[in-house]
Amino acid sequence: MKKFQLLFLFLLGAILTTTIISCNKDFVRTLPGDKYQDTATVKYGNRKVLYLIVDGARGVSVQNANTPVLHALTKNSIYTWVGLSDPDATAQATNWASMLTGVKKEKHFVLTNDFLNSNLQNYPVLFERIKEINTNVKVASYTSSAAFKNNLTDGADVSELVTTDAEVKDAVINNLKTDTASLIVGQFGDVNAAGAQYGYDNSFAPYKKSIEDFDGYVGEILTALEGRENYDNEEWLIVVASSAGGKFTIPANDNDNTVFSNTLANTFTIYHNTKYKTRIISKPFTGNRYLGKTVRLYGKDVRAEIDTVDAELFNIDDTTRFTIELKVKKNEDEFYYPSILGKRREWSGGHPSVGWVIYLEGKYWYFEWRGTKDGDYRQCRGGDLRKGIWENVSVKCEKRGTQRFIRTYTNGVFNNELEITASGSLSNHDKLKLGFLNGNGHGEPNVYVSDIRFFKFPVPDNVIANYACETSIDESHPDYNFLAAYWPATDGQGSIIADVGPQARDFNLIGAYQWTDFNDIICPPSAAALATFVPQTVDIPSQIINWFKISNQQRWGLDSRVWLDQ
Repeated sequence: MKKFQLLFLFLLGAILTTTIISCNKDFVRTLPGDKYQDTATVKYGNRKVLYLIVDGARGVSVQNANTPVLHALTKNSIYTWVGLSDPDATAQATNWASMLTGVKKEKHFVLTNDFLNSNLQNYPVLFERIKEINTNVKVASYTSSAAFKNNLTDGADVSELVTTDAEVKDAVINNLKTDTASLIVGQFGDVNAAGAQYGYDNSFAPYKKSIEDFDGYVGEILTALEGRENYDNEEWLIVVASSAGGKFTIPANDNDNTVFSNTLANTFTIYHNTKYKTRIISKPFTGNRYLGKTVRLYGKDVRAEIDTVDAELFNIDDTTRFTIELKVKKNEDEFYYPSILGKRREWSGGHPSVGWVIYLEGKYWYFEWRGTKDGDYRQCRGGDLRKGIWENVSVKCEKRGTQRFIRTYTNGVFNNELEITASGSLSNHDKLKLGFLNGNGHGEPNVYVSDIRFFKFPVPDNVIANYACETSIDESHPDYNFLAAYWPATDGQGSIIADVGPQARDFNLIGAYQWTDFNDIICPPSAAALATFVPQTVDIPSQIINWFKISNQQRWGLDSRVWLDQ
């Protein structure tokens, strides 16, 4: 019996050991690689935060001013000079609210400086979020703005309103010398005041001086912080960030027509801790550069045509499969039915003639047609087009089984589809027209059009996507052999828009046209997409909450993220 008992105990021990090892292996597999260490979240001692907000400081201006303190602070920091505030914010309070709640204006509803109809009761400031989890975190806030103090300091143990930025600096220093606060906030407004009065650029001496004065204030504050009696036993996250930039017209060659050229949204953010690795976050790729010389299609008079004989090539009968692609840059936000490319007798109310047209409506575009068997017009909607930005428009007709379909794409992304089988032929004996198409009941264009491609083939979706933002086409394109015509429309001179495709069917320019230089970014990502690549002002509350080792609660609905130093 004793032998069986010993054997049983041995087997039980082996099973338990194996189970423990297996559990540990499963746990290890959930961790990053052995060599990875998230130094932005390693366990530190007595954690504290110094959070300095400066209004109106364009990140690029701060970077290029004489700011030795801020530049020195970037060592052991996660930082950027191309951060972003909300590009659509029209009030200073909107940016403050995002910086203190961690949610965007669509949630906190702070849209005006009087905080009227705000939703801060459901999306409170981070002081309250922190105290909800840890009541021991003492918060002190200092500002020269009554609106800031009265609306954005709920939950603070100390909330003082002073008169000047110098007094904000002195109050922060006094707290560092005498108090035990774990989160200290200072809000500075002089840079914004100088920008509003003189201009938001270093070329205006008072604005540049105000940035340099702020840099000096930060230096004094850091000296006080490092002089704390218990400083060696504390772990400080220092956050210095602008709430917004300011409006300024940058040189044309610096303007890429993305959110990064919106000087009002250009901020800087520095997250500093002595144990961070240095990580600079630079401007991401915003699109391919596109430059040349083209003609603005404007009003009724400036347009281009291919005569009826040569235009026969572009007829679409009841069996034709095709793809039409072109680049469009609008000069207005919204339009009401102007044609930009079409082949039909007229473009009028009631849509009386057989043929097809690409036109603009509101912010978006349509491919519209009327076939020989249609009792009325039909149309398939494309996507929105942004003002002042080159974007790619594609429409194709493909056959699946016995059915034919029209499909639309914007910048290579599929928009909509509509069956065209029963429409019959769209063929006619009319000209192919670029720009204004004669008729009534519609608006007039004000656009640039270039890189126009006409394939007698349904280019596959993946090829449309891959080549949508290329600014030219050659034999490397998979479907180049199906290209019936290609007009770069960047000739730069002369009276035609030349077809460099196989059959040389040129557009003849009409009216008082002019060839105009352009130097732009093609197909830039949206502001929302680009914003994810750099620190935003709305991210700061999550960074601070994480520093205090407080988990982000799903019910808080934060719109912000934590940035790591690697």
